[in-house]
Amino acid sequence: GTRMVAIVKDLFDKNQDRMHLDCVFSILSNNCALMLEDMMGAESPTRRLVDEYTAVTDGDGNVTYTLSKEEVEFSAYLRDEGYSIIPVSAEEQLEYACNVVNLGNSSILSCHAATARKICRSPHFSGTMEYLDYSAITAMYGALHCSTQIVKRVTKKGE
Repeated sequence: GTRMVAIVKDLFDKNQDRMHLDCVFSILSNNCALMLEDMMGAESPTRRLVDEYTAVTDGDGNVTYTLSKEEVEFSAYLRDEGYSIIPVSAEEQLEYACNVVNLGNSSILSCHAATARKICRSPHFSGTMEYLDYSAITAMYGALHCSTQIVKRVTKKGE
């Protein structure tokens, strides 16, 4: 299991262009994230809210998850968790700026050149960046994160 689970809720916006979390947000490292600037702040009409559930272990070793935070504005939640946020404009978001792939250890693939440069220039990002021309896929309303699946395989003994 995991220590906690955060559920990001879209209660106000419900727009097709921003309905998937990977279209408005992405984790770049243990302390840095990308986020659509327009949805940041408690007064934003497109804000997202977070419910957090924390693992609780009983005397028998059974784990259950208990609501520990409720309806916290998303960018405030991330900052409270120690994340710096690199903002993405609405125009960039529509061009899949947030839709990156983190290969681990802050090794990022991006299909949006301007945002790739913005990430690299940020004092909060210390990973590596690779820009890929993904126009054949973005023309079909998808991007890197939408069209990939990260798999970690562990070799079993004897193989």
